[in-house]
Amino acid sequence: MANAKTSGTNGRLWGARARDWAEVQEGQCAATYRAVLEHARVGPGTCHLDVGCGAGMAAQLSAARGAKVAGIDAAEALLAIARDRTPAGDFHHGDLEILPFASDTVDLVKGYNAFQYAGDAAQALREAGRVTK
Repeated sequence: MANAKTSGTNGRLWGARARDWAEVQEGQCAATYRAVLEHARVGPGTCHLDVGCGAGMAAQLSAARGAKVAGIDAAEALLAIARDRTPAGDFHHGDLEILPFASDTVDLVKGYNAFQYAGDAAQALREAGRVTK
């Protein structure tokens, strides 16, 4: 199942109430996002890829620290919010098992609440490793 495609199903599920997630629920994750970004020393010059980026709060916080950010998610509705929050970000719709990024180009790959939803979690993790420097 190396090329499992689950973005259609996951996109419908996660995108159904995208604005509710972004405005009501996602804020509960902010402290964790900030702690990880601090621990990883994210700042100017860091390239941060957020897999399963959702509405893009972690990418937005990373960009505020000076990082170049990119993200991928299954839900177009969530990606629209991420793009609004961080216009300079490079956000893609797709599956975690097939990342549209070159090998060895990313300093930090973050995937909160993401890999377990991949059709092939092991392949998704291999892809994260492939793009990481």
